[in-house]
Amino acid sequence: MTTREGFSLRQSPIFHDISDDDITTLCTQGRTVSFDAGYVLFERGQSAEELMILQHGAVELLFPILILGVTREVTMEAKQPGAVVAWSSLVSPYHFTLSARCASDCQLLSFARSALYTFFDTDPHTGYLFMRNLAGVIGRRLQTMQTIWMHDLQASATKRLE
Repeated sequence: MTTREGFSLRQSPIFHDISDDDITTLCTQGRTVSFDAGYVLFERGQSAEELMILQHGAVELLFPILILGVTREVTMEAKQPGAVVAWSSLVSPYHFTLSARCASDCQLLSFARSALYTFFDTDPHTGYLFMRNLAGVIGRRLQTMQTIWMHDLQASATKRLE
């Protein structure tokens, strides 16, 4: 599956080590959805029912931060084509931990949790590879969060020492 910019879903980390035939079969379980720039895909705390893979455009992952008594959504990470932007649908308790907004016009491949689980029941090997890859995606997010947290701790410690 190739988008108009030449991006192939094969390049997405979620499909690492999965055969082209299995990717094609798996993609028939999803649907393509498009949104305009500025559209909020989901809000932090909302129930997560679908996994989404960005095919075209850019998506910002947002985190609420209290600044001078006002809560603001701050961009934590910008996602490009191939990125999984809604993996909370496969991780209990199935609620989004961040919000997401389209930074540009976007096209995503969306999979209902139930469709993925049904597919994985019929093809456990592909399900194993997909979930292994998802663990890597989640691990990278945790590393990003840890880096942000460490910078914050360092800045706070520096202020105390001054």
